[in-house]
Amino acid sequence: MDPWQIAVVIAFTSAGATVHASVGIGIGLVAGPALVAVDPGFLPGPVIMVTLILTARHLIVDGHHADRGTVQRAYIGVPFGLALGFVVVAVADEATMRIVIGCAIVIAAALLLLGVHVSRSARTDVLGGGAFALSLIAAGIPGPAAAVAFNDLPPTRYRGTMGFVGIPVGIVSLALLTFAGEFGSHELELTAWMIPGIGVGLLAGRYLRPHLDNAWFRTSVLWLALLGGAALVIRGDPALSQSEQDAQSHQVGDVTPGGR
Repeated sequence: MDPWQIAVVIAFTSAGATVHASVGIGIGLVAGPALVAVDPGFLPGPVIMVTLILTARHLIVDGHHADRGTVQRAYIGVPFGLALGFVVVAVADEATMRIVIGCAIVIAAALLLLGVHVSRSARTDVLGGGAFALSLIAAGIPGPAAAVAFNDLPPTRYRGTMGFVGIPVGIVSLALLTFAGEFGSHELELTAWMIPGIGVGLLAGRYLRPHLDNAWFRTSVLWLALLGGAALVIRGDPALSQSEQDAQSHQVGDVTPGGR
């Protein structure tokens, strides 16, 4: 990556991590579109990795507030969500993944902006766990699915609950992505570029949390996420980059009389 791309990665990761550390969701929603524009490899693997770091904070600080019944019921749906998400990741090409991730961001942001709520029950807890796992492994954006499914949990209770759900689901997701060849040395390098931003976000969230948990801030973040997701969908079937075009041109030239 060039210096400008590195600056974009650190800046957007810092912003996303600050939101995530403050309100419980946000790293994928806020940083996802910019990260994918720099390198599609940032999602889902590297974002899952840094989400684990942020979620560990929730588990350590707010874990004692967790709703254990919700956690247990969510675990029932997790295997189904992971299985479906693994299939999506295994069969989708880069352009399709852009569209999947972009649509996930747009739908999630729109649902939250519209104030969609569901009546909590054992069934919705199971479905929420499945949706959380699916959106995590397929798009690296699990928070909105959980926010809709577990909407009645107070912020500290929500963060603690997501700590118990998110840590094991994130670890299993990374294992499955590694098995599928979607998380390797390149993704680890991309993760490393995000770490400075995660550190900034965790530190900033500690001091800004009381001031950022407001309706105007949440709404602004969701609108930015929606626009970013829409941009990803529009770019979902992008023209090949110049380097890719050159590579294909050379390949064509190698098999034509004029290229010999």
